[in-house]
Amino acid sequence: MASRAGIIGIFAAVGFVVGFFAFLASPVIGKALVEWIPTLMVDPSIVFAAMTGAVGAAISTITVTAWARRA
Repeated sequence: MASRAGIIGIFAAVGFVVGFFAFLASPVIGKALVEWIPTLMVDPSIVFAAMTGAVGAAISTITVTAWARRA
């Protein structure tokens, strides 16, 4: 069984990777959403931040759920 510090380190690494890739992908996806929904009158940085937060929350929830079911 892995140590508590090791598990926390794994979750931190997963969170970093998710945030990193979401940050890289968010401008492209955000611009596509703004073009797709032209009536969207929201600051693009808000859209990018919301997308990054949603992706991070989804990945961390899936990871924790899978880990909890394993135990």
